[in-house]
Amino acid sequence: MEQIYKPKNGEVISVQQSFLGFVNELLTPALTRTPCVEEDIAEAIGFTGTNNQFNDLMQSIDLDLNLPSTKDLRVMPFDPSNVQTVQKPIEIPEKARKFRCVQTALNITGRIRKNLDTRMRYNKHKYTACPQTDEPDLVPFEEMLIKIRFYEPFKYKTGVRLGHPKFHQEFYVIGSQTLAELRDKIYCPCDAGPFFDLSENPHEPEEKRSPDEANPGFFFIHDTFYNDMRNDDNMDYSDVILKWAERQKCVGELKSKKMEDTKFDQLFFRLGYPQVYQHHGNCEHIFVMSDCRLLTFSDVLTRKRYPILNSYAFPRSIPCNICGHCEANFIVKNSDQHIFDPAYVCQACFESYHYKDGNKIGEFEAFRFLGTKVAVKEDEAEGTSAS
Repeated sequence: MEQIYKPKNGEVISVQQSFLGFVNELLTPALTRTPCVEEDIAEAIGFTGTNNQFNDLMQSIDLDLNLPSTKDLRVMPFDPSNVQTVQKPIEIPEKARKFRCVQTALNITGRIRKNLDTRMRYNKHKYTACPQTDEPDLVPFEEMLIKIRFYEPFKYKTGVRLGHPKFHQEFYVIGSQTLAELRDKIYCPCDAGPFFDLSENPHEPEEKRSPDEANPGFFFIHDTFYNDMRNDDNMDYSDVILKWAERQKCVGELKSKKMEDTKFDQLFFRLGYPQVYQHHGNCEHIFVMSDCRLLTFSDVLTRKRYPILNSYAFPRSIPCNICGHCEANFIVKNSDQHIFDPAYVCQACFESYHYKDGNKIGEFEAFRFLGTKVAVKEDEAEGTSAS
């Protein structure tokens, strides 16, 4: 596949080999354990003086104490969620304020300024709160931590891109976990499906998916399809792709494995190179491994907390195509009454525009629309906090 989409990063990372390399660099023959406190540093460098002498040594090499200058510029810590836009106010002559077009422009500008926090590029996501509340059972520097960023599906046609990937969720996983554990944490509106045409009976209660129901899907990472085969009824989505790849000269050899039997420390991948998560037939998510490092003391050290949802995109709503005020609750397709196909309509407009005395008017198909109102699963929602 990399012959088609050329990677900018030429290095293929082996998580297991990277772990061994980090540990060998970290633990030298003179260092029998990882430094945790200053006393460990003294032991690591073979310091034989007193505690006061060691404190004097640490102060002499403290950059914050020895390098500051009154001429230094003040450096503020960068937090993407707190980015603010500073706009120079425009002086508007009093004579111009009497025109209605100027008054309208001022009203629009005022509304935009009130909503700047939701329009900023770096303000479209939330961070989750991950305090260390449980008893630690992970040892720092003895596990690999991988950051994985998922993006929302986007419309496309062969050779034509109709949209672009938008950030959806970022997870922290550790090397000893399986890919199936990550899949169980990923949220997608399609998980609430399957969605059926309810135009004949719009008040029909929703059918919730049974835990025992087939739920196939796969991760495609580097050159391997990792299929979810935990349910006997799950299909192997990659089978047809593998047969197609065998007939292509520009596609190299592809492999297939089970995600429930594969741990993250067994993976090979390129940092920043797009991989694919596919489920529910044709729902495809691009994701990337953005970082791969050793677990440290500042990370959550409780195994059961992983995979950790670190951040997720702000929920977005789509306004009704009829009234333009309420959020859409239904998708209407193949309608002989709408100028849009599909059309997004709210509950009130859907019932008043498509039904009379409870009877369906015209020809159309209707499907329930969830949007992205719920960005995280219920067990994650309690620990979220807006940053």
